[in-house]
Amino acid sequence: MQFYKALLLLLLTILIVIVLKLPENLSTTVNWSHPVLNFDSSFRILLIPFLLVAFLVALPAKNLSFSEMLPFLTYTISSLCVILSKQIILVIIFCELMAISASFIIAACSKDNGPAVRYACIHFFAGIILTAGLAVQSSNLIIIGLLINCACFPFSFWVVDGYPAASLHGTVYLSLFTTKVSFLVMFLHTYRAHTETLAFLGSITAIYSIIFASLEQNIRRFLCYNVVGQMGLLILAGSLLNPSEKAIPILILHIIFSLVYQSLLFTVANSVILQTKMTSFNGASKLMSVEGICAIIAILTMAAFPGTAGFISKSYIAAEMKMKGTDLELYKNLYKILNLLLYLSVGLKFLYYIFIAKSKSKPSEGKECRMTIISLASICVIAGNPYLPIYNKPSIFNFVYSTKNIWSQFNLLLCTTLLFIPLRKFFLPRINFKMDIDWIFRALIPHAVSLSNELIFKIREISASTLQNLTNSLASLYSNNATKLKKVFNYNSVSFVSASSLFLVGILLVLLCLSR
Repeated sequence: MQFYKALLLLLLTILIVIVLKLPENLSTTVNWSHPVLNFDSSFRILLIPFLLVAFLVALPAKNLSFSEMLPFLTYTISSLCVILSKQIILVIIFCELMAISASFIIAACSKDNGPAVRYACIHFFAGIILTAGLAVQSSNLIIIGLLINCACFPFSFWVVDGYPAASLHGTVYLSLFTTKVSFLVMFLHTYRAHTETLAFLGSITAIYSIIFASLEQNIRRFLCYNVVGQMGLLILAGSLLNPSEKAIPILILHIIFSLVYQSLLFTVANSVILQTKMTSFNGASKLMSVEGICAIIAILTMAAFPGTAGFISKSYIAAEMKMKGTDLELYKNLYKILNLLLYLSVGLKFLYYIFIAKSKSKPSEGKECRMTIISLASICVIAGNPYLPIYNKPSIFNFVYSTKNIWSQFNLLLCTTLLFIPLRKFFLPRINFKMDIDWIFRALIPHAVSLSNELIFKIREISASTLQNLTNSLASLYSNNATKLKKVFNYNSVSFVSASSLFLVGILLVLLCLSR
């Protein structure tokens, strides 16, 4: 098993070297001239973080089999090819390869193949929509197909249904690519219209994740709701920044940082699960531990606390929204509110009910994930340093590290944290959802179809019975009347002789009358 892990790490290292050696003009879909960073580094600034985080996620993996290692590699290469593809037909092909490999990752450690099958079906459905959009040259269909892959509401359920069914390291690995890569493709190729509709869908997606994350008891599903919520905020931010020339680099920077803190939260959760052998919130770890301190760093990065990487990217997004004027002002305010609500329902809930609440179990000592945890937490802190040589210092200090921005953000987070204390029972983990919105697709619609089939069967049965009875009645009536007529018109019968005599007499009388 360790051999396959070593092989996967070696192959990821080779991919990193290949990306570093690729020519600068390989991809021209992204304009990299922007004020956030002070160098023109082409697409490498996007691909290298994906591969580095994937390397760190695979590092603590235990019992990695060949049936997981090969899909991991295929999934990674397909994701990179999606980002680099200039033609939409190549994007569709590599998206389907991503779906197939991700389905194998889910099925590799799952006792039930249902999640893997549902994952494959929803992504194949998205692929059909993308292909139809390409065939009829409809950008609307292409956007719909990519939104499904982005886990946009009401098709957000595949993340929470599929990812937790994989292994612990498989869940983290899957959370890196599909949604974020699909959003990049949508924003780089087709994100040009319907900004208000996309802002609405992004807001609904974030609200959906906040509601279910507030109630969820399973840690793995809970963090998958966070992935959906962060993607909803990303769609909302993309729609608000769409006409801006700085939108692409700012959002790419935010995606890179979100890779790190979301993976850090998943890895901390995996460490806690390995120590307690439980997947539910139970106050299982100590706050003053490696996992607790790194969880605080991840949550502060997610909340854009000054001094972390998230503060830089989210401050740029807020500054760019402010410079754009008054378009979609409601959604701009909603973006700030949803950020704070996600911090409440995900960040503070995760911290309180795992590291602060009274423990219900005795965790064992585990150090399997600590190297990855410390590495990811270090990135969150180091990338928040404005003095790094990669940053354009005048821009960083003017837009981000102004005293007003720091003080405003600090006050918001402090008030939100204090608000959590009296409201913490509202976020008490109380439900272990087996289905959420997918109940409509997995239970309601099949039940409605079953009832329709039963109704059609009953109608057919009643119709057939009625028709049979009518046929029998007509046949019986015909048979009885035919017998009677046969008896009446029998030439040996008295009736026939009498009738014939009357008929002849009648004809004779008519002739006599006519002769007169």
